[in-house]
Amino acid sequence: MIDIIMTQPALSSAKFLFQKCISESSSEGNAIEVIRNCISGKFLEDIKPTDLNKHVWNDTLEIISINKKTKQSKNLDQLYEHLPQTLQNYLINTKIKWKNYGKIKVSRINSKSEKDKLELIYVNPNASIPQHTHEGNEAFLVLHGSYKDQYGTYNKGSVQIRNEDHDHMPIGHPTSGCIGLAYTEGKIKFSGKFYKILNFFN
Repeated sequence: MIDIIMTQPALSSAKFLFQKCISESSSEGNAIEVIRNCISGKFLEDIKPTDLNKHVWNDTLEIISINKKTKQSKNLDQLYEHLPQTLQNYLINTKIKWKNYGKIKVSRINSKSEKDKLELIYVNPNASIPQHTHEGNEAFLVLHGSYKDQYGTYNKGSVQIRNEDHDHMPIGHPTSGCIGLAYTEGKIKFSGKFYKILNFFN
């Protein structure tokens, strides 16, 4: 299932960032990333060398220097340490803005101008996300702890792909809860109790 999201071209920043997080956090995702890099390397070997502008090297060194200084800052959010390095670097100087829905916290990572969404989701221990399905596909990477639903139990590093055919109610682990990264192409559609009210506010 993971190859569905990893082998598709990343046409948005959200999808690219999600793919990089999978390659860091999932052994299967890392294997696909290695294969993809090998294929890319082969194509690069076949390209004829081209002379670079003399300023490119100095510009590259300057960017590296700026990045090193930037990484000296620290994000103080308590969940920050559980994120993949790619995401930590992306959010290093950004305050994670959480929206609280009872025992569930959600923070959008990418710009609201993009159609697809990349969100951090924190499910407190034993808390549940209301019964729902999805418009389009949702890919969910478990970053810390675990959760369970009608289809199984999912631990750190696992990736699940859901669509409108999956109607589920995720529940956080009793002790650790669950921190996950969700990439979605459409809205979630609540289907359980009070679904009309929840969909209205959604």
